[in-house]
Amino acid sequence: MNGRFSPGLAGVCKSAPMMKPVKSLEAAVVALAAPALFTLPAAADTRSVAKIETLLGSDTTLTLAIGSGYDDYHRGSGYRRGLNQYGQTDWEVRELSRDAVQACRQAVRYEARQLGYRDVDIDDDERVRQIGARGFFVTLDEVEFEGRRRDVETRVSCEIRRGSVVSVEGIPYPYKGKPPR
Repeated sequence: MNGRFSPGLAGVCKSAPMMKPVKSLEAAVVALAAPALFTLPAAADTRSVAKIETLLGSDTTLTLAIGSGYDDYHRGSGYRRGLNQYGQTDWEVRELSRDAVQACRQAVRYEARQLGYRDVDIDDDERVRQIGARGFFVTLDEVEFEGRRRDVETRVSCEIRRGSVVSVEGIPYPYKGKPPR
């Protein structure tokens, strides 16, 4: 019991109040909110909610809830602040997708040269879709292949896994002889 003991009758000690009575509601709220300030660091380390309830009167309750449970509930179980489903930040995804587009462009140029095309013009119309932690599916919408007798414009798709091109689809096979009419 918090209080000073004063001698009473026949050597029995009785409790005397140690503090003055609180006369304002603001001071009572501050006094009752003090335990919440001590639980704040503990609640910040865990993914739970620290909740303190104090009875102010017969029908009045002061409730303080501190923690991060509200955000977890409303954002879903797979949400992590600033990370995608593979645990990467937006900056890392941009960097990896840029490398994937460069690898796709390089592979398309190489395959076209192997098939006998003289020049390859790749426009900036590209779509990148992430299919894994380090896997991307790149679609180049307008790719022009220039041969000796004709130019072919088509869409080319690449699949990139771990920085390497796994497949290239959509490169037209050059015709030998007269072009079809």
